[in-house]
Amino acid sequence: MTNQRQIVRERVAVARARTLTMKSHDNINKPISTVGLSLLNIFGGLIFGYNTGVIAGVLQVDEWKSMSQIDLGFLTCSILLGAMIGSLAAGIITERLGRRRPLFVVGILTLIGAIGSSLVPTNLWYVSAFRLVLGLGVGASAIICPLYVGEMAPPEKKGQLGTLFQIAITVGILIGDIIGFGFLHVQYNYRWMFGFGALPGILLFGLLFSIPESTVWREKKSAMKNTQLLLNKDPTNDVGIGALLSRKDGRFALFMGCILAINNQLTGINAFMYFSPKIFEKAGISSNNGQMIATISLVAWNAITTFISTLFVDRLGRRKLTLYSSIVMTVSCLLLALMFLLFNGTTLGVLSIILLFVFIAGFESGVGPLFWIMAIEIFPPECKDVGSSLLNALQWIFNIALSFSFLSLVTLIGQSAIFWIFGGIGVVCLIVMYFLLPETNHKDYQEIKNT
Repeated sequence: MTNQRQIVRERVAVARARTLTMKSHDNINKPISTVGLSLLNIFGGLIFGYNTGVIAGVLQVDEWKSMSQIDLGFLTCSILLGAMIGSLAAGIITERLGRRRPLFVVGILTLIGAIGSSLVPTNLWYVSAFRLVLGLGVGASAIICPLYVGEMAPPEKKGQLGTLFQIAITVGILIGDIIGFGFLHVQYNYRWMFGFGALPGILLFGLLFSIPESTVWREKKSAMKNTQLLLNKDPTNDVGIGALLSRKDGRFALFMGCILAINNQLTGINAFMYFSPKIFEKAGISSNNGQMIATISLVAWNAITTFISTLFVDRLGRRKLTLYSSIVMTVSCLLLALMFLLFNGTTLGVLSIILLFVFIAGFESGVGPLFWIMAIEIFPPECKDVGSSLLNALQWIFNIALSFSFLSLVTLIGQSAIFWIFGGIGVVCLIVMYFLLPETNHKDYQEIKNT
């Protein structure tokens, strides 16, 4: 009798599974607007780029210039700390609640953080607190927007739509620099600079009313429920950090993701961006306005070269484009380290500017945009949420560490040594990626796993 009941239960579960699968396939076949997916990544990238980039203009304002280096570092890194926390939280939340509802929270956090930091008194702790809240939204957007677009985009458009997030980041940084320069001598200058950061959050919030929940997430949740019905098994054992670390392919994906994060953050991009004012100064651009214009030109080049990845990401594939761009970055770092030993004065400054622009082109044509795509695609389907959130948190940790320590490291070991280190890290990453990095372009996970 017990066996008969068990058989009946299993048949009912199978029937439910078939019904749910048919429904999820129906949902998957519904057309999703490419424009909507594009706008989602654009608004998410603008939240990231503008709100992290505008601090450069804020720090030129008289109210903040007089602060100590430690206080300025704390103000700069408060949003980065929030972003690290937001990245970790997003992986847990999206696994349980989906993609769409957490994006509403991202919009709200962006509004509170941007408007709050623009209205509070000129006090380090007040402003940093709201910048921390803003960082929660920035970090979560960097997880959820690329994840949602990667799940909902047609396979032939995943690469192009995925690169829009990095393009929007660079455009957001550019807009932040332009607004910082334009509002520098306007009344309530830094308040306007902070306040404009709420606009992409408002746009994102409005867009979400026309976007459905991810059908991939719905299908995954349905499959988990069916597993529980069929096997009387706790489905939470098949997801999360435990599942990621218990699987050989999960551990390999996490290792390769760490290499991608290191290649993204510890091979010189922050060093070049932080050091650019001194490079311009060595080249003879000494006035404040001249350096600001040169910096805006650099950030504009940063945005323009990102479009290279959009053109080639689906033609060359993720692996080749990552390797090619990494070679350009590594060679630029090593050459700059050598330049510091061989030249000085204006000659060094001019050569450094050339290498600076070459490095940026290398980064933005491959490594920068592809991190957001591959940080999702290399993981097993059941572990994409938590895996991508761990990688994003790791790259935020690297960002924070460099933001606090870069100038001190330059003082301690010298300019040439720091770029030798970045170049050396680039060489190690290149070797590992050449032998182990799989191609994820136009492949499902089983094909990626077998490469």
